[in-house]
Amino acid sequence: MVSVQINGETAPIQANNCGQMAEVVELIKSVIDPEHMITSILLNGEQFEDSDWSRSMNTLDTALIEVETGNQHEFVFERLVRSDQIVQSCLLEFRGARGKFQSGQSVEGNKQLVEAVQALQAFFQWYGTLVELLPEENRIAFDLTEEVNEISETCKSICQQQLYQSWWALGESLEQKLEPQLETLVERCKGFYAK
Repeated sequence: MVSVQINGETAPIQANNCGQMAEVVELIKSVIDPEHMITSILLNGEQFEDSDWSRSMNTLDTALIEVETGNQHEFVFERLVRSDQIVQSCLLEFRGARGKFQSGQSVEGNKQLVEAVQALQAFFQWYGTLVELLPEENRIAFDLTEEVNEISETCKSICQQQLYQSWWALGESLEQKLEPQLETLVERCKGFYAK
C-alpha cells in the first residue's frame, strides 16, 4: 500500500488508484492549501527524481510519499538567500579557466570557460524565474538587472577575445573585469540574508 504524508501528517489520499506517480502528485496538489506549493517530495526517504514522475504505481507494493509544502514567498526566499553560493561557484569556475589560459593551456581553458559560462547562464535563468514568483512589490529588492547587464557586456568582450584566440587578453579580462563583477554580485546576494 502506498501512503502519503503532507507536512508530517497522514493524508487521506488513495494513491493506489492512480496509474502513475504524476497522478498522485496532482492529487496531492488538489488537497493542499491553495496558498501553498509543494517544496519537497520524498519517495521512501529519497529525493524525488525526474524519472519518478512517469513511474507506474504498479511497481510500488508499499511506499511512503512525503510531501512538504510552504507558501510561495518562503519557497522563493529560501532559494534566493543561497544565490551567493551559486555565484561563488561560478566565480571559481571562471578563475580556474583564467588560470589555464594564463599558464598556456588554452584548450583546457576554453573547456572550463564554456562550462563556467553555461553555469552562469543557468544561474541567471533560475534566478529570474524565482524573482518572477515574488509579489511585484518585493521584486525590486532582488533585482539584479544592472549587474546582469554589466556581466553580459563583459562576457561579450571575452567571447570576442576567444574568437581571436587572444588568450592573454582573455585571461586579463577575466581577472580584471569579470571576476571583480562576480565578487560584487556575490556580496550583493549575501545581502539577501537580511531581507
